[in-house]
Amino acid sequence: MAQTRIKPLERKVLRDTVYESLVDMLMSGALPPGAALSIDGLAHDLQVSPTPVREALVHLERTGLVLRAPLRGYHVAPPLSTDQISQLLDARIVLELGALNLAFSEQPHLAADLAKAHVKHEKTALAVAGVVPDRAHMDAYRDYMAADWAFHRTIFRYSRNDYLIQQAEGLPAHLHRLRQSVTRGVNDSIATMAEHTAVLEAVQNNDAEAAKAALHAHLNGVKERSMRDEASS
Repeated sequence: MAQTRIKPLERKVLRDTVYESLVDMLMSGALPPGAALSIDGLAHDLQVSPTPVREALVHLERTGLVLRAPLRGYHVAPPLSTDQISQLLDARIVLELGALNLAFSEQPHLAADLAKAHVKHEKTALAVAGVVPDRAHMDAYRDYMAADWAFHRTIFRYSRNDYLIQQAEGLPAHLHRLRQSVTRGVNDSIATMAEHTAVLEAVQNNDAEAAKAALHAHLNGVKERSMRDEASS
């Protein structure tokens, strides 16, 4: 009897599951900065083969959450410096303003879906308002950050530009902000919610220039808060 081959989709799902598990371990502090990452050890802990672990680590390396050194393998990256935070958010500003400019050709669908994403973000933001996003509250804050990114992903999706979307996914500022929030105990959910509201209202008014100005102000606000939080730690 011929051996059944694993479908590529099943392998991708397993890789993504391992990736999410490793992100959780990074955010919870189970894998602290500087910790060596053994592919075989992680595979044993997660009860999977080494292949999806190796693939997940390659993906994580692109995010900057883990680093790989020749002959030494992978280790957990230190938190971003203020200069790295500045560069990361500057890149996001360039990409997302361009995406929003393209996305305006998709009115009114952009406004409708952005409003739906905003409702979910607002719900999760209010759920964590006033909560110190430490490891005990990580699940709720992670849900909030996922809703935050979904709001921004809507803009990239409506740009209808696969290259912009790929670049955005490769600049996971939300993951670095989640890590910073959990480890530093900082919470800017109310400020972010208000900034998202300003973007949405401008989009609903079909005012492209006001929407781009509001988005720029939001991302610049995240940049300034993130740099301040890192500098004060």
